[in-house]
Amino acid sequence: MSFLYYLKKCGHQELGSIGEDGKPHRGRYLLTSMDPAILDFFPHLSTTQLNDSALIPIIPLDTCKKVYCNFVYHNDKYHGSTARHPRNEYRLYLNKALENDEMLFKKDDIIVFRQASVDSIYSSDVDLSEHCEQIVYLMMLVQDKTSALYKDLDNVIENYRIRGGYGLYDKRIDLFEAKADSLNLDNPVEVDIDNSVTERITSENHDEELIANLFNSASFRDFVLTGYGNLCAITGQVIKHENLMNLEAAHIKPRSHSGLYLPNNGIALCRDMHWAFDKGFFTINDDYTVRVHPKINSELLSNYNGKPIRLPNNPFFIPDINNLHYHQECIYGLFLTSGRL
Repeated sequence: MSFLYYLKKCGHQELGSIGEDGKPHRGRYLLTSMDPAILDFFPHLSTTQLNDSALIPIIPLDTCKKVYCNFVYHNDKYHGSTARHPRNEYRLYLNKALENDEMLFKKDDIIVFRQASVDSIYSSDVDLSEHCEQIVYLMMLVQDKTSALYKDLDNVIENYRIRGGYGLYDKRIDLFEAKADSLNLDNPVEVDIDNSVTERITSENHDEELIANLFNSASFRDFVLTGYGNLCAITGQVIKHENLMNLEAAHIKPRSHSGLYLPNNGIALCRDMHWAFDKGFFTINDDYTVRVHPKINSELLSNYNGKPIRLPNNPFFIPDINNLHYHQECIYGLFLTSGRL
């Protein structure tokens, strides 16, 4: 097995220029080198699109949670900016979920990243044709400056061809791999999405298509289920064992009908409810109440007819009214004609 690690030494300004009061004076982020070899380590971002961005799923090896972060290419320098210092830089934005609700990263800490692939085959809520391998970034924080590992990594960074606290390392890091081996990436891991991530998405993207392009089947599932607190929007319940659960991310406007991977085109449903929703046994009204089709004789569904669904606290996840209209008009009652999408 070949190994390639991205090394980043944390800087004072990147971490918010912590003052004597111990508080950051600005947002916290990690700069990424413009070195093409390092940029290849991360998702490609467009140079022609203003502030193009991507969502990066990171799994810190000490917490084993999947945390999403915003990766942004700030390139207003090439898009008519009149600022005194127009930007041309790549930033990976930190958030509370990544830092365990504290300022975990300190100046001169070294962060080690390695790519890994996670098979989203466990996401049985999407068509088999849409299963994909999701690239995640395993992360380890090295803080003990007296350790041999820190000194070795610091030496790599100091001697890297481009200065700035960056480096690529292609030899096995035993401590990193020992922690990585303890993970079982064949099973879903707990997902934590900080509100700052969705706020940045909406503040820097005003086009629905651009936002949809940030997501694939795996991240769509992660965001939708997290948005609903890992509970079914209809029943308010879930059957769960550790990180396995009978919850699925249902598309409101189906993918087969050109529905997008937008989280507001998704709703968390247990498997029975997902099946019934896709067949048009019930729909969701504009006031977010359940409407069961009059031709359906189901005691289970009748218990929820006219009842409000559980709505996410974050507006980013609340079902889009246009997608609801599509389901009401084109999917509701579909079982009367074809019985399948």
